[in-house]
Amino acid sequence: MSLSLSLANTIGAMFIMIGVGFILIKKNVCTMKESRLLSQLVLYVGTPCAIINSFQIELTDSTLKGFLFAIVAAIVIHIVFIIFTTILGKVFKFNAIERMSMMYPNCGNLIIPLVTIVLGAEMVLYNSGYMIIQTILLWTHCKFVISEEKEFDIKKIILNINILAILLGSILFIFQIKLPTLVYTATSMMSGLLAPLSMFVVGMLLAEMDLVEAFKNVRVYLVCFFRLIVMPIMILLIIKLTGVAFLVENGRSILMISMLAASAPSASTVAQFAQLYYNNEFEAAQINGMSVLLCIITMPLINMLYSMMMGM
Repeated sequence: MSLSLSLANTIGAMFIMIGVGFILIKKNVCTMKESRLLSQLVLYVGTPCAIINSFQIELTDSTLKGFLFAIVAAIVIHIVFIIFTTILGKVFKFNAIERMSMMYPNCGNLIIPLVTIVLGAEMVLYNSGYMIIQTILLWTHCKFVISEEKEFDIKKIILNINILAILLGSILFIFQIKLPTLVYTATSMMSGLLAPLSMFVVGMLLAEMDLVEAFKNVRVYLVCFFRLIVMPIMILLIIKLTGVAFLVENGRSILMISMLAASAPSASTVAQFAQLYYNNEFEAAQINGMSVLLCIITMPLINMLYSMMMGM
């Protein structure tokens, strides 16, 4: 219960940061040009540094099994999500943007700072397992569905900055290579940019949206309902009924990270693809913004339910 309260407090603090970003745009202190710069800093500096630092831990049988366990959990979750969103798409006539917004959560910019603050920087390692699977699927499955293209560029997947950071971190982890103190201190300080800058960008994007129209769009609420409530609870029930959380040491905490990712708002990458390929980009922005607002309530509740059901 205390962990859930800590999570709620952290998300609340992030909401304040979102408010700061919102005000920066509304008061013309910054422009959307600056928001793109902040996004680049998050993508190319904050997130990679946080990922690399998360691998700077001792290689033990427990941590290796835990990392592999996190990858397997991510694969299973994504398979369940693909099947479920396909069924929902047929029942509710969801378009490509709506389906992809439900399937892919913001497991990077939002979850990494949450895991760091609530569970500790060393636990980000296990979130990287989820990010590996999702990054590959975003640049293949998600991109295909939104763009309607038939080919994909494997080079873009391999050279994705987050994948490169995970590969580098994995090498350092497997061979137990420790970063020099000076470098580690610098990367730790730069990874500290992740939470505030990510939230500033969200606030800036919300400031550019027509929130009145977003609040009026019933389908946005329906998508958010499935993304933030139904799908996370479905994964929670699978975890509880199968008892997989007890297969490895620290399994409950590792799956809690998977649950945080599964209950996160829709990935901003979906909105970016929608804009790039001119596919319902306005609705994509509405879903992304509304899911961020609503997750302030839903994520702590889902996490509290997980903690109660798993006896944490």
